[in-house]
Amino acid sequence: MKKRHLLAAMVALSVTASASWAQQQVLRIGFFPGPYADQFKRGVQPYLESQGIKVQATEFSNIIQLNSALMDGALDANVFQNRAFMDTFNTQQKARLVEVLQVPSAPLGIYSSKHKDLRALPNGARVSVPNDPTSMGRALAFLQSQGLITLDPAVPAGRATERNVTGNPKNIQLVPIDAPQMPRTMVEMDAAAILGNHVIAAGMVLSSALALEDPAPQYRIILVARDDVARSDLMAKLVTGYKSAEYRRFVETDPKAKGFSRPEYWR
Repeated sequence: MKKRHLLAAMVALSVTASASWAQQQVLRIGFFPGPYADQFKRGVQPYLESQGIKVQATEFSNIIQLNSALMDGALDANVFQNRAFMDTFNTQQKARLVEVLQVPSAPLGIYSSKHKDLRALPNGARVSVPNDPTSMGRALAFLQSQGLITLDPAVPAGRATERNVTGNPKNIQLVPIDAPQMPRTMVEMDAAAILGNHVIAAGMVLSSALALEDPAPQYRIILVARDDVARSDLMAKLVTGYKSAEYRRFVETDPKAKGFSRPEYWR
């Protein structure tokens, strides 16, 4: 009789545990390899796990796959893009991705392995820029802010391409390159306008830039979700993790994050 009671109790406990596991929230979040993935895993994930959330963090080598996985339900959220990129993607793909939260962002900067000052760039200098439309427009706008080129004022901010350069006093040769490859090709260039996450992923430091931008709001990195899950309890907990004092302390003491722009709610 005692054995039967013990067996029944064990079965009941097993069923309860299985039900509890089945009800456990699971967060599926995607990143491009680099600082945002590292900061999440070390600064946000521990909080989520303390709340009983199972975290499945995946890194993608292709940024388009990150949004495609979000669209088809393979991910609940991702952190890699800015608002300008998301808006362009939504328009082109008829997607319904929305901004949930701005996160600390690595700014774009101009780097060189040959020159120590932008004024030292020679006539005809080769300067690489990202080849995707959103990042190229951003890079060209920053080059203009540094007095290196002039853009057609009739072109909307951030939409310019090489064809919209109307002034080029140093006859700079703009060389479009796939953004993640830009740090590797620096030796072939006089300078490069590189996105901050690729700088850090390449083992460089932001402070080595000849010039560093203060990103406009549309260029700050954001947490993105589909519109049908953006207001869910799971996203609310994820936002709490990113806004936590623990995460802020981690970022502000991380040597790799020196030079990051701060979100508005930290100011």
